[in-house]
Amino acid sequence: MPISDKDPINHRELARILGITAAAALRGGKFSAAQQRRIDRIVEDAKAREAKRAK
Repeated sequence: MPISDKDPINHRELARILGITAAAALRGGKFSAAQQRRIDRIVEDAKAREAKRAK
């Protein structure tokens, strides 16, 4: 599951996102603000890794 063409999300990150999504599905399919922040943090970390590799 790539964030971009250059940096895929690793298995651990994918498992975390799937867990957050499953919890949201149990709550009616809507992400809470905390869940959305956690997903945003995962994406930001992946983008930071990509930027670091691009240097």
